[in-house]
Amino acid sequence: MNVSMTERDEATNATPTSYHHTRVVELAGRALRARVERGYYINQSFAVAEVLSDQLTWTSLAADAPSNWWHDTPRPSADVHAAAALGALAERPLGRAAEILAAPPATQTISPHVHGAISALLAMTYGFDGEKRIDPDDIVWAYRHGGALHILEHPDGSVTFTRAHRDDCPFVITAGEQACDDDCMFPHPADVNQQAT
Repeated sequence: MNVSMTERDEATNATPTSYHHTRVVELAGRALRARVERGYYINQSFAVAEVLSDQLTWTSLAADAPSNWWHDTPRPSADVHAAAALGALAERPLGRAAEILAAPPATQTISPHVHGAISALLAMTYGFDGEKRIDPDDIVWAYRHGGALHILEHPDGSVTFTRAHRDDCPFVITAGEQACDDDCMFPHPADVNQQAT
């Protein structure tokens, strides 16, 4: 795979017991980091590629088993040139991470019937030519308050959209054919936090 990576940072270090090489690149607007460490023993060694998440934490995407490269690298020494010894090894997990990121995301499709129901919900709420923009902050708020969105298609052609039921609610499990057990109230997270303190 031919990808264009922009170099962002690089760090190396060598001690008598280990040496490492870290490389940070940018790929399609995402930060990727390759870390390769060669320890004195094989179980102290690793080669991983990570992506910086939206929450600014590193998430592992790919790895190369030390058994693939440990025996072909120099023994640890303070004199080892870590970038020369491990630089090419960093390319392998970085390449695999790039392939993972380049894969098209899995998409969820909705039936034409549900699409029509969403159109009807919009029309009923905002008029026949209704339009409503949902800001990212509203989406985050919705995820943090209440239950998951459930879309239930009924045999009579109607569709129920609800966030008021737990995943194990009889109403959800039977796709709306059985009545709710009336215990599906989601407490507001702020109320839960107040009760805990």
